[in-house]
Amino acid sequence: MPAKITVFIPVHNRQQYIGQTIQSVLNQSFGDFQLLLVDDGSTDNSVEIMRSYRDARITLIENGANLGIPKTRNIGLEHAEGEYLAILDSDDLMHKDRLKKQKKFLDKNKDYAGVGSWSRYIDDQDRVARWLVMRPISHAKIKASLLFHCAIHNRTFMARTSLMRELQYDTDFRRCQDYELLHRLAKNYKLHNLPEILVSGRKHNQQITSNTRDLGDRLKKVIFSRMLAELDIAHDETDLSNHLHLVRNTSAKISMRYLEWCEAWFNKILAANEASHIYDVAALEQVIMRIWVKLFSRQSEKDSALDNRKFILKVSSQHAKAFFK
Repeated sequence: MPAKITVFIPVHNRQQYIGQTIQSVLNQSFGDFQLLLVDDGSTDNSVEIMRSYRDARITLIENGANLGIPKTRNIGLEHAEGEYLAILDSDDLMHKDRLKKQKKFLDKNKDYAGVGSWSRYIDDQDRVARWLVMRPISHAKIKASLLFHCAIHNRTFMARTSLMRELQYDTDFRRCQDYELLHRLAKNYKLHNLPEILVSGRKHNQQITSNTRDLGDRLKKVIFSRMLAELDIAHDETDLSNHLHLVRNTSAKISMRYLEWCEAWFNKILAANEASHIYDVAALEQVIMRIWVKLFSRQSEKDSALDNRKFILKVSSQHAKAFFK
């Protein structure tokens, strides 16, 4: 009988971390899983380390060449035996109750396609960062947040395998293929995040995301463009670049000109959604208000004219009050 859950880990040159990652899966409090390791042409000792584990729950697939992450993810979907697919990166760690808690949610909520969680970062020495990586909890806020950023961390995601296999990863997205797939999932299915830390994500200088930022930005703009087109919002490259920076974590100050663009842009999005109802109105307004407040905290001290400029976001007083609760 197939395992209830497939834990899927794509691997490429992760000899330093893959042993810890595998052990974090084997230490799970819920044990009915298939651990599916797909090696994408590693040239270090990753394969030897993976072969050294004798647990019968482990399946090792070797691509034989470096095919890239989206193709490797789709190969994982082909070989996944479990009803649920739990995704983990090859340098990250599961907390011991992750599978049990996410399985419980999906068993109970048959109308949900998948569930993520909050997480915390660790470095290459296993030192734990102080801040949490929190994501919106409800489906309405996740879907609205996807308009601005990836609202479920891929390393925390557990989904129904049949849906993932049906949709597949888009192989044109060498980066951000998880974000692109979440956008498609959220259009027709419900998603959720558990508000607790179930995964530790590792930060180090060999990460793909750290070394391919320009590619990631370009592909995020493609995703943004698709979502804006669904709202029937005309946009150009400047709009996409400005949109990209709305939720970027940076200490850089922003200008009055950018705030004025944001005011007009947010109101355009809100008006378009009032007409299309693609996103829950209250959720979208609250997501935008949260971004808006953070933007004001980064405004440039040089822009003294801000004191005399009244910005207006066209949100209902009811939804505005809800944001501050």
